[in-house]
Amino acid sequence: MCELLAVNMALMRPALQSDTYESAVASLAVDNDLTTSACGYSYAGEPWWSVDLGTPMDVGRICVVIDTSTLYGQQQLIY
Repeated sequence: MCELLAVNMALMRPALQSDTYESAVASLAVDNDLTTSACGYSYAGEPWWSVDLGTPMDVGRICVVIDTSTLYGQQQLIY
């Protein structure tokens, strides 16, 4: 997944999210392991997730893998 990316600038970088569901901490979203996932939620209805890339940089493409396996049995890519 996301093979079109030449460099994963978010890999192992510090990550944060609005809230954490069970043990699905934000850092699991940048660990390069598709068997793990972060899960942020908000009772206010606007969950967020962020990653600190370390320095300002130009980003040409963002690839997010949404794990919908518990609902639909598949993963969904957003480019």
